[in-house]
Amino acid sequence: MITDLRRSKRYTDFLPISLSAISGVDNSTVAGPFSGRIIDISRHGACLLMTQVLLKSFHVYHSTRDDDTLFLQLNINIPPDLINFAIPARPVWLTPFDLEDIKAFRLGVEFMISPEGEQMKRLENVMRKKQSKRDELWTSMAMPKK
Repeated sequence: MITDLRRSKRYTDFLPISLSAISGVDNSTVAGPFSGRIIDISRHGACLLMTQVLLKSFHVYHSTRDDDTLFLQLNINIPPDLINFAIPARPVWLTPFDLEDIKAFRLGVEFMISPEGEQMKRLENVMRKKQSKRDELWTSMAMPKK
């Protein structure tokens, strides 16, 4: 039997995001934005699906892990109301994602803000409240009516 030891509830979704590398020294953008999708998210972190992780010489995972002054900023627009959230995060793991002709990467990130803070509580409330509408939206896009 496999026991799930995660610290907080995960929400499975397919939310569009943009991801930028930010300097913690002067708050400037170092690289990005990169586009991706959230596969699942919790108060502590998220699993992202990224089609691009390298831009010129900057690698989303390796460059950020090698330089402690850098962090990733996730910009999440939650449909259908497009409520915007900006969350600072650190990369934790990276793994290839191969599905037939689809080549991408899964990137695990840990959020740098308090999981009990107001921003995470607000995000969780929005995620929970709009989950069924997003399910309908993704289903309708994946299986359009003829």
